[in-house]
Amino acid sequence: MAAIFDEASWRRYLRGYTIYDCAIFRQHGFCLVLVEEANNRDILPRTRFLTVIYDKPFTVDSLPLVELSDFGFTTIACSVNPAEYVAVDTRGNVYSANAKRKGVEKPIEQVLDMRTAPGQVGVVLRVVRAADQVYALGDYRKIYRRIGTDQWVELGTEGTGVPMPPDVAQGKRYTFMDIGFSDLAAFSAEDIYAVGGAGDVWRFDGRCWQQCPFPSNQQLNTVCCAGDGHVYITDSKGCVWRGRESLWEKVADADIAFGFAPVDTVWFNNRLYMGSQEGLWALNTEHKTVVPLQEVEVDAPNSTNSGRLDVSPDGKFMLTAGPHGLCIHDGTKWTRLFSTFDFL
Repeated sequence: MAAIFDEASWRRYLRGYTIYDCAIFRQHGFCLVLVEEANNRDILPRTRFLTVIYDKPFTVDSLPLVELSDFGFTTIACSVNPAEYVAVDTRGNVYSANAKRKGVEKPIEQVLDMRTAPGQVGVVLRVVRAADQVYALGDYRKIYRRIGTDQWVELGTEGTGVPMPPDVAQGKRYTFMDIGFSDLAAFSAEDIYAVGGAGDVWRFDGRCWQQCPFPSNQQLNTVCCAGDGHVYITDSKGCVWRGRESLWEKVADADIAFGFAPVDTVWFNNRLYMGSQEGLWALNTEHKTVVPLQEVEVDAPNSTNSGRLDVSPDGKFMLTAGPHGLCIHDGTKWTRLFSTFDFL
């Protein structure tokens, strides 16, 4: 398949920007979070949200593009009902795009109380789709569920929040490296796992959250409720743990440099894929190692065109985005959608 951007459309939408995150709704529809390549670190880089539908022709100016100056470290997810893209940055700023509207919403802190401790307002570490709903994950084990435009609910206000350590009430301060959450995944609305912090793993059974005894105090990055019935968790070194509830085992050792460990983990086509700033990784269960994906898939994309991962809600397509390109997997093969280096 030919690249979806020609030089004119690449210059219009992508030149001077790198891809920070992506979300896919269907084979020919996805949304990108683009961040300006800025040299001045004292000024927040501009953020663009680009919605791409490419099963019909588009012109240089026809794709929905929104550019903003006050978003930073923004992640994005795609919900099912309603069908929309939802992006949230660390300060709780919200952008959404659906068939009826595209634009900025009220920040989460204007919708509900995000205070986590005296004098502290929570931050959002990530937004995810789980059990067809969108959740924003915060420090101090805060989880915010999206219920509509300009509408969020913190699970604690429904009586289904994750318990805090008892000493929080006495003024003990924690960071996101101590207690979660950095990721959340689900088999169903009655079987949800959230991870983060130093071995901080919790499971929701439809009524309440229970802490899962976990055999490591490493900082946890990702969790995946896989199609083989297992839960996979990765830590800050890239090690992989497999299990459920109170039973966990390390199935792969790794020692990936700090900052380059997996930030996305998905189950697709009967394989566990892990995405990081260095590209894509795969789990080698036979040798209990994490290996570059190109060692097991000859057509796997390189690190400039891969890293962030998302699977379409129907489970049929997997999108990966690197800083300078995009690739898609249809269950049979990889296809490169575009690369910045085609236009340089």
